[in-house]
Order: sequence, then C-alpha cells, then structure tokens
Amino acid sequence: MLIFLVLFNLLLEPFFEQSMIYFPYREIEEDPEVLGLKYEDVFIKAEDGVTIHGWFIQNKDSGRVVLYFHGNAGNISHRLPVIDLLYRLPASILIIDYHGYGRSQGRPSEKNLYLDAEAAYDYLIAQKKYLPSQIILMGRSIGGVVAADLACRKEVGGVVMEGCFTSAREMARDMLFLFTRPLVWIRSDFNALEKVKVIEAPKLFIHSKEDEMIPYRMSVTLYEKAAGPKKLLLHEKGGHNDFVITPEYVRHLKEIVSIPSPQP
Repeated sequence: MLIFLVLFNLLLEPFFEQSMIYFPYREIEEDPEVLGLKYEDVFIKAEDGVTIHGWFIQNKDSGRVVLYFHGNAGNISHRLPVIDLLYRLPASILIIDYHGYGRSQGRPSEKNLYLDAEAAYDYLIAQKKYLPSQIILMGRSIGGVVAADLACRKEVGGVVMEGCFTSAREMARDMLFLFTRPLVWIRSDFNALEKVKVIEAPKLFIHSKEDEMIPYRMSVTLYEKAAGPKKLLLHEKGGHNDFVITPEYVRHLKEIVSIPSPQP
C-alpha cells in the first residue's frame, strides 16, 4: 500500500501542481475605462524572452506607484475593485498578468511568476522613472509570495501581503488527508515564511478570520516571523475571494503608501 501511494504521488505530482495552483483565464472582460480611469496597455519582456501584459494607471496626485500581483485565478480584468481603491488612496498602479494569464504569453510556474515580478519592477524603474523607494508592492494570496520574493531582492518602499500562505508545501499538507501528508512533495516552494524574515521594507499583513481556503493563522505566523517594521490587520468577516473594504483597511493602506521615502 505504501509503495502504491508513493508511485501515485510521483505520477500525479506535475498534474497536481498545475491543476491545484494555477487557474489562468485568457479573456479580458473589462478594463479600467469602466471606472472612468485612463490606462496604458503595457507589454513587458521577462528575462526568459516571454512578453507579459499589464495596465499602468497614472495618478498625478501621487508620487507612489503600487505594483500589484493578483492571486492564482482569473486575470487583471477581475481586479477592477482593487484598482479603483488604490487609485483613490491616491496612488498610481501597475498591475500585471503572469505567464499564461490574460494576454501574457507562456506558462505559469513559480520561477516564471518571479520573473514576471522582476520584469515589472524593472519597467517601473527604467521606463516610468520611479525610484525604488516610490514602489509599493502589493500581492493577494499567491501574489503575496510573489511580492515577498521581489522585496527580498529589490529595494522597495513597502510590501502588502493580503490573504497569503506560509508555503506551498504547508498548504498542500493542510488540503490532503492526514495519512497522505508524509508522502506529499511538490516542486513549487512559494516559501513566504523564509522570505519575510529578510525583507527590510515596511510590511503590512492582511487576512480575514473567515477565510475558508487559507487559514488566517498563516498570516499571523508570517507577521510573527517577519523582520520589522511590520503591522497586522485581521478582518472579522469575509471569505478568501471577498474584497473586504473597511475604514481600518483603507487607513492601513494609506499609511504604507504615504510612508516618507528615506533621504539620500
């Protein structure tokens, strides 16, 4: 029986990762014009030569830009509510689709998501002339890990991780039956727990206590293990895919977006 389970896990591991981690959607259903916002279609070449797509929305009332990384399902057209909120903070926004999502080429993987993030960051520096301290990273769910990975390697003004998990392996163990947990191994790491320990920028962790997919204790653990400065905001209500807006939520976002840049 044990040998059968090991072989079963080996055979299904690649399928498990693609079917359980990534849910890309190709069609762009709406764009920021429905919010009354002008936007720029941007096409950025990642290090592997693949071209990814995103939107840049400039807010002339702000010197900060939020580089936003969405979750593992859908595409940027399903994130209009967060675009609207971030613009009104106020902030400019660059939101991208990962490899294989929306109008982006390629196929998603952990490595490719990190390449996408770095390409978007470099675009803001080289093409939009932002200073590193003016760039705020924000990621939801798996996007939180993408933001954390980028913040480990690049200077940024702040990091927001919303509804994030500690690691892919910990999530897999939580999702599978108890007797199969010792047999679980997956190639993807997505280890946010190790990344937050070395991020020097201000960090904001956000999670709902009613999250039915990723337990909020994972954000609590991330907060506890993270290097300072850091803050934790826990919503009392709202599921994993609910976009919960409260006065406290808006206040925390405004604070991290408006943190003064260090003087040269």
